[in-house]
Amino acid sequence: MQQWVIYGLIASVLFALNGIIYKVAQQKGNFSPYYGTFVFGFGVILVFGLFFLFRPSFEFEWKSSGLALLSGIVWAFGFLAIAIALSQKADIARLAPIYNTNTILAVLMGIIFLKEIPDASGIVKVVSGAILIVIGAILVVI
Repeated sequence: MQQWVIYGLIASVLFALNGIIYKVAQQKGNFSPYYGTFVFGFGVILVFGLFFLFRPSFEFEWKSSGLALLSGIVWAFGFLAIAIALSQKADIARLAPIYNTNTILAVLMGIIFLKEIPDASGIVKVVSGAILIVIGAILVVI
């Protein structure tokens, strides 16, 4: 198994755990989704601040740094939408499949904008997986 697959699986477990912890925090505490998202963002800054403290070598570039900042802003608005949905008593078991349809959108955007077109054998797997994701999201909503 390639190493990037292992990191992808680790991310999957951590993102799932993130949703559960955030939902419990919202149920136990008395804070708005905006405050919760702010505290969440502070946790992100803390982790990466410690990472750069112990591994300070990096190269700065305006173009890539600006795009990374834009990516973070887009991600923050996405998480804020999740926080608002959870504050409106959304079940994480139903909400997660909906917001994880981002997988199909990322695949389509990767194909369209980045020209990351799978080979002939991979296209069937990619399309089949994407269809299953969309079906899963539809099933939790209805």
